[in-house]
Amino acid sequence: MNGLLVRCSLVAAALMATFSMAPRCAAQDAPSGAQKPTPRAPDGRPDLSGFYNLVDIYKGDPVEEKPGQHVVVKSADGSVFFDYGGSNQGDGGARIRQTQNGKVNLLDRTCASCENPPYKPEYMAKAKAIGDAMNGDASPFDPQYDCKPYGIPRGSLRGGGDYAMQIVQNAQAIAFLYEDRPGPYFRIIYMDGRPHPEDLDKSYFGHSVGHWEGDTLVVDVTGLNDETWLGSGTVGPKLAMMHSDQLHVVERWTRTGDVLTWEATVEDPVMFTKPWVMTPRQTQIAAADDYIRPTMCVPLDKGHIVKADETLYSSSKSAAESAAPLSPAAPAKIAGNWSVQVFSTTEGVLNEQWSIKQEADKVTGTVKNKKGELPLEARMDGSSLIGTITDGDKKYEVHGTVVKNDFDGTIKMGKNEFRLSAKRSQ
Repeated sequence: MNGLLVRCSLVAAALMATFSMAPRCAAQDAPSGAQKPTPRAPDGRPDLSGFYNLVDIYKGDPVEEKPGQHVVVKSADGSVFFDYGGSNQGDGGARIRQTQNGKVNLLDRTCASCENPPYKPEYMAKAKAIGDAMNGDASPFDPQYDCKPYGIPRGSLRGGGDYAMQIVQNAQAIAFLYEDRPGPYFRIIYMDGRPHPEDLDKSYFGHSVGHWEGDTLVVDVTGLNDETWLGSGTVGPKLAMMHSDQLHVVERWTRTGDVLTWEATVEDPVMFTKPWVMTPRQTQIAAADDYIRPTMCVPLDKGHIVKADETLYSSSKSAAESAAPLSPAAPAKIAGNWSVQVFSTTEGVLNEQWSIKQEADKVTGTVKNKKGELPLEARMDGSSLIGTITDGDKKYEVHGTVVKNDFDGTIKMGKNEFRLSAKRSQ
């Protein structure tokens, strides 16, 4: 099934650190699907209903196989690589090519000419620190490798790498059903004129209300949490990463024939200097027999992400003994006292004091919290810290990025992973 192709190949792609799927840009040539009549709903509005994906975007399959079904590669040493997801990533089958600033971007490929978010300097520094440590498009800090939902706008047109999604429409509401991590998910766009709730709880997909402007569906999205990335990784541009929980997204959906065009303007008063106008993307009506399959995400990819020197970010060793630095760049200076906040979804905001010592890339310290003092052991990899906090027989994994007097990252406690933010104490 075409809608599953890229997601099925993610494990193999992570092993090779060749994630290069990304958004596309303004249309270069009108796709054939755009020449068809645009269907209309009973109220005269464009009918967005249908199942959409990018059909078959692969090339190089054996001729006796169905295109995009899978590929078998036999190496000289006799080993066999079997990618049942069809990860032979070529451009031969791409149906819709788009261009921006004179550069053509292929479907689900790194959008080199797309504009990065207009971060304030301090947040751009953090995004660049993470981006510089990436091998290709892969980063262990990317929440998708923990099977977290993509959120909005990253997941607006996502779905299975092939932008696989079903739209169901009536006059009161429009439902978007997606096939992607952490499993099939949905959004409801309310069309009955209701406002956003005043006491809205933050969530991955927020709250959406919509209206029509001519033949374009305009969707206003608020109430988004800060646990997602804006893009990057498998949905570029590269530095579209962190955002605050003040994110506000306005989407514009336009159907022309069988082709659906998505545009968005993103505002973040905390992290942006101005609104971010995202590069438009498109998808199209899928084959008549294609459909969403309820497959769940299991976070197997993260442990296989490798650095440029072919070593793993994580290994059977403790996080404090993990692989050698990605580059010869000097480790960031983290020694000192830090005021830390852990944003737990079960206990609220937890305040801690970290006292850290540093010798080159080796980091040790103590963590003071309501349980007492716990030892910290870690290693600096450029601006990235990877370490563990020991609490009796429990070990909590810590990942984060240091930029001057700020430290942002995550702490994994059992099956839960929480965001943490810290500032160096004076």
